[in-house]
Amino acid sequence: MRSKRIGAGKSLVSRQTPITLKQEIATLLESGNVGSHLLTLDDKDIVFLLKAAIEQEGSMSAFSRRYGLQRAVLSQVINGKRAVSSPLAKALGLRKVYTPQRDK
Repeated sequence: MRSKRIGAGKSLVSRQTPITLKQEIATLLESGNVGSHLLTLDDKDIVFLLKAAIEQEGSMSAFSRRYGLQRAVLSQVINGKRAVSSPLAKALGLRKVYTPQRDK
């Protein structure tokens, strides 16, 4: 990956290969750092994946443009003020499913 200097100490990273978001998420899931052995993810895991995807894309605005999602909605999900929607899950290469709630 090459980077170009722009302005006062800032650099713009030029990508030689396209971002493969689904591949990046699969790698994160396989690392064992998120989810369980059954790959069950909760809201905090989704927020973790969303933050990683936004970072990979370069910015929240770039992520929202690429996947046709509103930037404000992404911000609300990250800040725990909005639930993860099916379109957002789909953008992350996931789908929503429901499991029985376990009593603690």
